[in-house]
Amino acid sequence: MNEASDRSGGSMVAAADEELTSSEPRQLVDHFFRHEYAKLVATLTRKFGVRHWELVEDVVQSALERALNSWSLRGVPENPTAWLHRVASNLALDTLRRDSRWYELDSRADIASKRSSVDSDADELQLQDDMLRMFFVCCDPEVPAESQVALALKTLCGFGNLEIARALLATEVSVAKRVTRAKQKLRESGVEPADLTPDSLSERLPDVQAVVYLLFNEGYSSSIADKLIREELCEEAVRLALVLAEHPQTRGPRSAALLALLLFHAARLDARIDKSGAMLLLKEQDRSLWDHRLLLEAFRWFRLATSGDDVTRYHAEAWIAAEHCRAASISETNWERIAAGYDVLCSLESSPVHELSRAIAIGHRDGPEAGLEAFSAIKSDKLKKDYYLWHATRAELMRQTGDIETAKTSLRQAWKLAPTNAEKELICRKLDELSLPE
Repeated sequence: MNEASDRSGGSMVAAADEELTSSEPRQLVDHFFRHEYAKLVATLTRKFGVRHWELVEDVVQSALERALNSWSLRGVPENPTAWLHRVASNLALDTLRRDSRWYELDSRADIASKRSSVDSDADELQLQDDMLRMFFVCCDPEVPAESQVALALKTLCGFGNLEIARALLATEVSVAKRVTRAKQKLRESGVEPADLTPDSLSERLPDVQAVVYLLFNEGYSSSIADKLIREELCEEAVRLALVLAEHPQTRGPRSAALLALLLFHAARLDARIDKSGAMLLLKEQDRSLWDHRLLLEAFRWFRLATSGDDVTRYHAEAWIAAEHCRAASISETNWERIAAGYDVLCSLESSPVHELSRAIAIGHRDGPEAGLEAFSAIKSDKLKKDYYLWHATRAELMRQTGDIETAKTSLRQAWKLAPTNAEKELICRKLDELSLPE
């Protein structure tokens, strides 16, 4: 798994880690909260059991707080991950013993009779494996699908309720309830990471892939106001997708298609914003900035994805992304194939969000009137009320048909709903363009 991770960006993370070990303790602790929190929760949950999951989250948080104080006074230890694991593990043991509950620990749990530390490359592999197994635990069939995703995003990906609500088109209150209920359900079921069988992995794989997909999407288009792209989330999603695509029990066309899709998008990250931080549309991007190494990997995995009979939403989306990446410019894009890809996607998974993109593709292929007709056929009051891209899409199609005033009105509504400053700035730029004299 280590070698595989390096091929898809893990080396960049390793380089960053090496640089951080000599940086300020606060910066290093912040880095570990983003990159190591979920791994520590996963490996300690395996150790102490799923029913002690909340305790594990508490002690990992406490270990990070202790790291800030200790490392500021004594310096950063040689192996910060091992230090955090040891402190969090000891805190958990102390709490369980103090509460007279330590004897409840499952005999299957990996509890050492004495305090130990984490070290060596083999341990890093175990941490990664624990992380993946916890995704599969979250996707227990006893837990409703929407709660599975919310739990995994909250506890393993570090998402806030607002981020999850945006990803799932839900409210923050409903997200909080889903996470609470999911944890309760898992405690009642008594499921443990060690209980997972090849059959259960296969059964839960589609749900785990959905979580990885949403993790990447939040990194690619963040809900945080001042940060459009969160590279660390994209990197982690690609790493997990690569593990799924290469692991003997989870590999196959579906996993290959998901990885290809994420790599196609990851290859274009550096071209999505300009030097001032402004968001750039696909037609505005400097395609020479696209990462051609990642594109080669994406096409390789896409070819592997088409080797079987499965056709999933990831196949359709990877097909669409591949067509965009093949084109030398927006004018040379094969909109016939892209529109066909959206037809397949909408037939596989009906979604008003997919229909929006399909309307744009039809507009490019058949003209703006045809695109507007496809847009008008979309039925979703929720998108119209809450989703800024609904209004942005309408504005673009209205602009193309010559209805500039309606386009301006739609852009103003899109601006109100846009989640990030970069997206708001893009909408302002488009409004300015519409106001320029012809």
